[in-house]
Amino acid sequence: MLGVVVCTMSLVGLVLDGGTVLRTRSDAFSVAGAAARAGAQQLQPDLVAEGEAVIDPIAARQAALEYLAEHHATGTVSMSEATVTVTATMSAHLQMLQVVGASDVAVHATATVRATKVAP
Repeated sequence: MLGVVVCTMSLVGLVLDGGTVLRTRSDAFSVAGAAARAGAQQLQPDLVAEGEAVIDPIAARQAALEYLAEHHATGTVSMSEATVTVTATMSAHLQMLQVVGASDVAVHATATVRATKVAP
């Protein structure tokens, strides 16, 4: 009887905490994409006046990292002349599986955004 209870609680823990990890993964991807968009919006003003879409690397990195921090995530930012890539890391807090020694799970997601010039 005790074995059935333990197995049932373990399965409930897997379902609940598995859902938590999946939700956190979705949130991390959303945050990574939004941070990359925030970075890609930081264009070099002198080149914008000439009609070019070239990212200002310092402003882009700062904007992306600020966005990550505002949304309780950490991560890395890399860029080229026209793209910003953000890898966001968020922590999924496990509730049920802590009983059997599981700890929080780090979830990573990466998104890349390209700055493009559009015709007026």
